[in-house]
Amino acid sequence: MKKYFLITLLITSISNFAQVSIFDVARKGTVAQMNAILSNAPELMETITPQGFTPLILACYNGNVAVASFLIQHKADVNFNSSNGTALMAAVVKNDKTLTLLLLEAKANVDLQDKNGFTALHYAIQFRNYEMIALLMQFHANSNIKDNSGMSAIDYALKLKDEQIQQLLNL
Repeated sequence: MKKYFLITLLITSISNFAQVSIFDVARKGTVAQMNAILSNAPELMETITPQGFTPLILACYNGNVAVASFLIQHKADVNFNSSNGTALMAAVVKNDKTLTLLLLEAKANVDLQDKNGFTALHYAIQFRNYEMIALLMQFHANSNIKDNSGMSAIDYALKLKDEQIQQLLNL
């Protein structure tokens, strides 16, 4: 009897350990895996890691375009603002034009601010990512929003003395 109990405990432990979380799938899994998880528990789409990330934000940070697209199609909150920012900020920081455009077309709010007051445009300017700056400006990013230091995207552009950024901001 004791041997049977130990074998059952071992099998249960192995199967529990082998389960892939929605966060693992968001980072590097497949659409099929995400679909399997959400078909059994759709409420998991908006679960949050202890660090404050949703599956969509993690998919964007990790460049998992297929899973991010699936989550957006299934009405994940594109404007969820964690303490570390939004999915759009993640896509901009990771310089992923495909995800950035996907989020913007899904009505991601281009002007949301993270805990430091940064917007996606602030990040694009900090990284001197001209393509992202141009894309965000196409979607009417507000370059006058000030971060917690009192600096707007325009202020950073002027501080950097980068003429290309200044042109993109119509300065």
